[in-house]
Amino acid sequence: MKTVSYTAHLLLVLLGSASCLWAQAQTDAQPKPTGDCVELAETRARLKSAEKALNDWPDLAHYRDANAKAAAPAEDEQRVVFMGDSITDMWVQPRLGSFFPGKPYIGRGISGQTTPQMLLRFRADVIALHPRVVVILAGTNDIAGNTGPITLRETEGNLASMAELGRANGIRVVLSSVMPVSNYGHDREGNPLDMRIKRPPEKILELNAWIKKYAAVNDHLYLDYFSAMVDEHGLLKKDLSEDGLHPNAAGYAVMAPLAEKAIQSALRELPATGYLVRPVVSVPEQTAQEQVRELCGLYYPEPDFGERGSGESGLVISPDGKPIPPKENDSEAPTLPGLHVNGRHFKFAWSQFSPQGFAFRTVRIDGIEYSFQGKFGREEVDIIPEVPYLSGVLTEKRNSRIVLRKRIHFGHAVIL
Repeated sequence: MKTVSYTAHLLLVLLGSASCLWAQAQTDAQPKPTGDCVELAETRARLKSAEKALNDWPDLAHYRDANAKAAAPAEDEQRVVFMGDSITDMWVQPRLGSFFPGKPYIGRGISGQTTPQMLLRFRADVIALHPRVVVILAGTNDIAGNTGPITLRETEGNLASMAELGRANGIRVVLSSVMPVSNYGHDREGNPLDMRIKRPPEKILELNAWIKKYAAVNDHLYLDYFSAMVDEHGLLKKDLSEDGLHPNAAGYAVMAPLAEKAIQSALRELPATGYLVRPVVSVPEQTAQEQVRELCGLYYPEPDFGERGSGESGLVISPDGKPIPPKENDSEAPTLPGLHVNGRHFKFAWSQFSPQGFAFRTVRIDGIEYSFQGKFGREEVDIIPEVPYLSGVLTEKRNSRIVLRKRIHFGHAVIL
């Protein structure tokens, strides 16, 4: 009898427990409050973003398909790539105006990115597209710490590395100033935003000062967005942005002609020393011009370019972009400005001259083009002292692929 009573009691306990579990399950199955759903969605978004960062931190996949579909530039195409963050990324949106209609310009901005990420994708998103010019706008997200703490020196190093990669591949580099920010903006709900908190104006000024100096010292172009977009308080003009960071249509309307002017300066075939010619020449300037004229002229390569084809090889640097006088003892010596390779004349697509060095990129002929960067020096040749020479690295491309890169010494033909 006791056994029956104990069994009945145990059955009642189990039934009661099952009832409680069923009730709990029903409670858990009820819809969660709206707040919890929002938090869950946000958590899922953060997890997805974290997974993406772990798998592809520089976001190489972002433009992978677009890059694969991009055709090689035509022989006379003046292709330009814009490398940057959200400011570059948003530029192509129709609501913000038009992104250089009719121009072979390519946008390669990714929202939120910092310079270390851009450096990692520079080859895939810039070099592989074979542009003549790259416009780099970066740094504001470094200051904000988007991908973690980073010093200004480290940001500067990343910008310098991108510029060096561009130059090594015969790409003209335009370095843009970081734009000002403000506390005038608001978010989509109308709440006020102060972009100065994460992007202190004094840090922007310090980085811009470095970019401007680096561009000048290394013969890159400096694109000054900052001066055209800052107000009397040192902040981004109120009418040029909605949130105090990103340009609106009016902001891009200010930026576009500045960018176009810099691009045309980069593309234009400037006379080697044309920028030194002035209507009035003081004594110090005249001395500098005499030095420039001495550095110009015909240079012969050592070693030669090989036996492909017939005719002379040489480099002609002209002070005014015009043919230099012919050599009295060699009527076949090159006289036209540009690079002469076994009788073929490759005009300069662009050239950059200073008393310290010379760089150029040639036009493309039958898929072949050359680029060079070197420094001037002086040497004694056949007991003649102080003869100019130009030493640097010459790169040859065939159908946009590098086939040769070698150090070459151009000796001045003054004594030959």
